[in-house]
Amino acid sequence: MSEPTPDIPRLYDLIAVDSTDSSRAHAERLAVGGAEEGTVVWTKSQREGLGRAGNYWMSGNRNLHCAIILRPEGPLELCCQLSLLSTICAAMGISRQAEPLEEFRYRWPNDIILNQGKVAGITLSGKLYGAVVKWMVVSLNVNVYDHPYSKGFDAASMRGEGFQSFDRVQLLEAYTREFLSWINRWSEEGFEPIRKAWLFRGHQKNDPVRISLEDSDIVGTFDELSPTGAIKLATHADTETIKLSDFFRPDFSS
Repeated sequence: MSEPTPDIPRLYDLIAVDSTDSSRAHAERLAVGGAEEGTVVWTKSQREGLGRAGNYWMSGNRNLHCAIILRPEGPLELCCQLSLLSTICAAMGISRQAEPLEEFRYRWPNDIILNQGKVAGITLSGKLYGAVVKWMVVSLNVNVYDHPYSKGFDAASMRGEGFQSFDRVQLLEAYTREFLSWINRWSEEGFEPIRKAWLFRGHQKNDPVRISLEDSDIVGTFDELSPTGAIKLATHADTETIKLSDFFRPDFSS
């Protein structure tokens, strides 16, 4: 059965492909080639799904893989706030198909946890000129229909958690609408509304947290989400502050 064409806001330019290596890599090539801000890549099947820092995303079957091209021309730390923004938007889209009492949590700075399993992840990538982001790709992978079953990896899917509706087209429509609304709010009001919305489902005081950076893991308990989106952890020795740019910098080339 063929899927309908997603009905997304007209400010976007939707590029739908049946199969590609990954929505992220496809969007990055388009961005290099001059694709306009607001281009959305949606692939029905991706062969080599990408997570952060070159990690492989197990794409599964009939899941949602999409990426949005932006040209913010702003500092990296500011642009990386879009990870938390995108997390909120994706969760709001998923929740529209959710059953009552489903538990959604956010894991800093780019994961959505559904009933204790990872259901979605966001990655940011792009091109830096000096300290300025010339273009970036906000990528989203959601386990809509299925999820990986592998020892030691806690994952979830909408169908696997018993959703009666698990429609990736509807999810893409909801996500793009929420993203447009929230990015406009971010532009007008700054990061604080995003910070408050993220904290509602994010880490709570003293929650154990492990952050994997390019060359180290930092383990501690959650202390605070700063006004810029950085996370502050209480460790056995001191308080560690991890910036969003520390987390995503490996996926931005100079």
